[in-house]
Amino acid sequence: MNIQPLAIVFLWCSEDNSEVNDIVEYAASLLSRDAQKPFSRSIDIPVFYYMNGNEKNVPEKVNIRAKNILIYPFIGTNMVINKQWKEYIRELYEVNNSSIIPIALDKYAFNIGHEVSSNNFIRAYEYSTLKKEKTFIAIAHEIYRYGLNEKFSKLEIGTQSALKIFLSHAKDGENGIDIAEQLKQYLDSSALKSFFDANDIAPGYRFDSEIVQNIKESSVIAINSDVYSSRYWCQREIQVAKQYDRPILEVDVLNREMDRKFPYATNIPVVRININDGIDDEELVRILTMMLVETIRFYYAREQLGNVSVLGNSIKLCFRPPELTDIEKILVKDENSEKIKSNYEAIMYPDPPIYSEEIQYIEKLGIKVFTPLTKDDNCFKENKIGISISEILKEELINIGQNETHLIKLSQSIARYLLSREAILVYGGDLRKEGFTEYLFLEAQILKDRLKSKNINLKNYQAWPIYLNDTLEVKEWKAKYSELAQMIEVDIESDVGIDINDKEFLPPNNLKNRFVWAKSLSKMRYEMIKNCDARICAGGRKYGYKGKMPGVLEEILISIKEERPIFLLGGFGGVTQSVCELIESGIISEDLTEEWQVNNNDNYKELLQSYENYGEKIDYDEIAELIKFADLKNGLSGDENRQLFNTIFIDEAIALILRGLQNIFA
Repeated sequence: MNIQPLAIVFLWCSEDNSEVNDIVEYAASLLSRDAQKPFSRSIDIPVFYYMNGNEKNVPEKVNIRAKNILIYPFIGTNMVINKQWKEYIRELYEVNNSSIIPIALDKYAFNIGHEVSSNNFIRAYEYSTLKKEKTFIAIAHEIYRYGLNEKFSKLEIGTQSALKIFLSHAKDGENGIDIAEQLKQYLDSSALKSFFDANDIAPGYRFDSEIVQNIKESSVIAINSDVYSSRYWCQREIQVAKQYDRPILEVDVLNREMDRKFPYATNIPVVRININDGIDDEELVRILTMMLVETIRFYYAREQLGNVSVLGNSIKLCFRPPELTDIEKILVKDENSEKIKSNYEAIMYPDPPIYSEEIQYIEKLGIKVFTPLTKDDNCFKENKIGISISEILKEELINIGQNETHLIKLSQSIARYLLSREAILVYGGDLRKEGFTEYLFLEAQILKDRLKSKNINLKNYQAWPIYLNDTLEVKEWKAKYSELAQMIEVDIESDVGIDINDKEFLPPNNLKNRFVWAKSLSKMRYEMIKNCDARICAGGRKYGYKGKMPGVLEEILISIKEERPIFLLGGFGGVTQSVCELIESGIISEDLTEEWQVNNNDNYKELLQSYENYGEKIDYDEIAELIKFADLKNGLSGDENRQLFNTIFIDEAIALILRGLQNIFA
């Protein structure tokens, strides 16, 4: 399996959290997929967060396997005066395939140590305004230089490896000239380079050939003023950029109107600039930010598509959705027969898929068009795949360099890839706002609309008495998704030895009620898992649950007993990680022992006694034995399962899951 092409690590001292957190959150929002916008055309580079916590003076060591790892340590006084931190930073240089790009929070950062100080720092403390935005521009530029640069190796990184930006504008368009000049001034004072109109063309060179050569090496900012699309050289510049597959950003500075949009200048991101009050620093920074984001998205898409396994060699890779300009790259005239022939059998472009109507003109030519999501090399029509994913605690997230968005994005990605292959997704959980169920349903709804499919299916199981406590908002939410999902309400366990009104909500506020809750949750889980063909498990609270044991752990155990195929993703922490460690090494994690559970859950010893009085003993030694020798039956080899146990990358986990499911259902 291909290795993850790129990973980003942000690393800082907890004492600097108030200063660093805003920068990190802003950067991650631009580099990662927004869970609230599941089908946005975003970058989605894996981002990890390392900060000291759990009473440790330094974080866990960076343990990431990727082709290219960019580590950004935020260094300031608090780190410099700490010997353990200084040693930790020094050891970062031993991380395989990594580049260290230090960020100075203050002028004392350069005293961190000789090995680090010899590097060029991003000087965040020098930004008196728009600090997070300007720091991101510097971060993003280094992502291009060290992680995605198409021409230079890491050993050659220097001024010549800087991102080159071509400013395309109409000379007689007042707004375009103003912005172009201000952008050039800003770029000339930064690490970026620019190519700017005829004055930069060396004497003796042809105007057109010099422009073509510069565009071939640049990201292009097209400054769309009122007259831009009507000018020959503006049109020519855009045509060349499309011909040579260059990243392009349009800056919309229309003052009144334009009589015709040049058709080649479409299918690209657009940033609108308000020119009424002049162009300020904030607007210039916004343009450069969006240009860098599009450049990174473009080159990262190239890396991702190169990692996708497809049948056949005649595949044209497009780094944005296919369009009119791609036809000439696909269809050519045969020199011998004078007939039109196709150079490619298919086009693959980055997710998310566009609406089918937009690419019908290409498919009518007999050329298949798809994304990694919609390539049809496997189909799980009507196979019922269960998901057992739940949140883990903050201290665990700190230890594994993740935050709460990782599991959300994992669940959304699983839903996206399985539902697009016509599987039925089965999940047991409540419908609280911004819970996992809501994110799954949002993903499924957009996927159904985008693929125009009637086969998007979800089944959501709810245990008694949870569904009796639905708010009006939850009821409306159920009605909204009634054609998308089947809501299955599982009745109370019939024999709990207690007289209960099953029509009234029962709060889990005492030992008796908690026992009834635990029995009801177990009944729901058994019914759900018996109606599944396979199950995917990740995360899971180790304590603070409402059942007889951690919920994800119970669903793993039921799946083993019912001989259902199980996929275990230990790299995302939680009780699933403990289960993976037990299977892989035979070592029983403390959270899989009765003693630890009793010490970390209020009244848990009494709950265990309630079960024993009922005639059902919960034996953690037996649980450990059952897990240790479990047959996962998931269609993966031992090495592949170990890879799945340990991967922290969503794409890698999805590829392994799809491979295993294909082997099972084939």
